[in-house]
Amino acid sequence: MFYTMEQKNIIEMMFPDAEEYNLILGSIGDFVEKKILPHAAKIDEEEIFPRQNLENVEKQGIMAIPFPQDYNGLGLPYPLYVAALEMLAKGCSNTALQVSVQGMVCEGIRLFGNEKQKNEFLKQKGLVEGKSLAAFALTEPCCGSDAKSIQSKAKRTGENYILNGTKTLITSPGEADHILVFAGSDRGICAFFVPRDTPGFTITKLIPKLGFRGTKLSEVHLDNCEIPVDNLIGEEGKGLEYGKQILNSGRMTIAAMAIGIAQAAYEKSLSYSRERKAFGDSISQFQLVQEKLAAMATEINAARLLTYYAAHLKDKGKNIALEASQAKLYSTEMALRVCDNAIQVHGGYGYTDEYDIHRHWRDARLLTIGEGTSEIIRLLIAHLVLKQ
Repeated sequence: MFYTMEQKNIIEMMFPDAEEYNLILGSIGDFVEKKILPHAAKIDEEEIFPRQNLENVEKQGIMAIPFPQDYNGLGLPYPLYVAALEMLAKGCSNTALQVSVQGMVCEGIRLFGNEKQKNEFLKQKGLVEGKSLAAFALTEPCCGSDAKSIQSKAKRTGENYILNGTKTLITSPGEADHILVFAGSDRGICAFFVPRDTPGFTITKLIPKLGFRGTKLSEVHLDNCEIPVDNLIGEEGKGLEYGKQILNSGRMTIAAMAIGIAQAAYEKSLSYSRERKAFGDSISQFQLVQEKLAAMATEINAARLLTYYAAHLKDKGKNIALEASQAKLYSTEMALRVCDNAIQVHGGYGYTDEYDIHRHWRDARLLTIGEGTSEIIRLLIAHLVLKQ
C-alpha cells in the first residue's frame, strides 16, 4: 500500500475521527502509484519536465488541499498536504518539487496579498488548483543564504515598478506562468508577482545539475520589466520578512519530500535484501544488512513524526519557525543517510542505473541545500532556541 501504515497512524493520532482523511490519503496513494510512479525514472533519465504528471495532480486536487475554499482550495488540514507531498516524492520527486514550489508561492499570496490579489492570482489564475504554474525567485549570483544583500532593483514610476537584475538557481521559471520575484526598492526588499510573458523577462541560462533532472534550474534576467503596482505583494520594503515566513512552509514541504524519497529507497532496499542471495542465504539474514534496514526504518519514522508535528502546529496557527527548521534539517540529512545505505545494500547494482537507486541519492542531495542549507538552518535553530 502506497499510503503507509506509519502515515495512517500519525493521522489517526492527530485526528481521532480520521476515517475520511485516511480514505482521501489512501486514494491519493493509489493515484500516485498508478499514474505518477511509472514515469519517474524516465523523467529523470531524459530530463523531461513532468507536465503530464502535474496535470494529473491538478485533476486529483492535491495542490489545493491546504488552501481555503474561497480560493478554490479544499480547506483540508495541513498534515494531509504534507502526507500527500510525501507520497508524491516517493513516486516522483520532480513532480513533488514543482508542487512544493507552487505551494510556497500560493502561501505567500495567501498570507500577504490583499483580497483582490488573492482572488485574481489564487482563484482566477488557478494557482491554488495548479491550472497555472508558479516559480519562486529569490537567489542571485551574489547571494543565496544572505538574502538581504540581493542586488535586483525595483523603481517606482507612476503606477508601475521597473525591475532590473539577475536571479539564479531558480526552479523551472521557464515552465511557470507566474514568478514571485524579490527585488530591492528605496524602502527595502519587495515581493512582486511577475507574469512570465512580461517583456524583458528572459531565461538566460539552463544550469545542468546532479539530481531533480526533470525540473529546469535556470538563470533569469530582468531588463526593465514593467510591473503594475497592483502586483506588489503586501507592503513595500517588507519582502524579506515575507520571504522568511514563506520559507517556513517551504521547509516543511522539503522535509516531506525528503521522507518520501527516503521511503522509496528504503522499500527498494527491503525488497532487494529479501531477493538477493549470497553465501547460500538471503542477504536480509545478514546482521550488518539488518542494521542498515533498522536504521532506515527508525530514522524515516522519526523524521515523519517531526515533520507532521510541525504541520499540525501550522494547522493550529502557531509560529512554526523552529519546528519547520528542525523538521527540514533532520529529514533532509536523514534522507541522505538512508539513500546512501540503500546504495550500499544494493552493492555494485546500487551504483548502476539498472536498479534505479542512485536517483534517490542524487535527488536527496539537493534537499540539504534548497530552502536553506543545513549550516544556515542550524544557525537559525540555535538563534530561535536561545531567544526563547
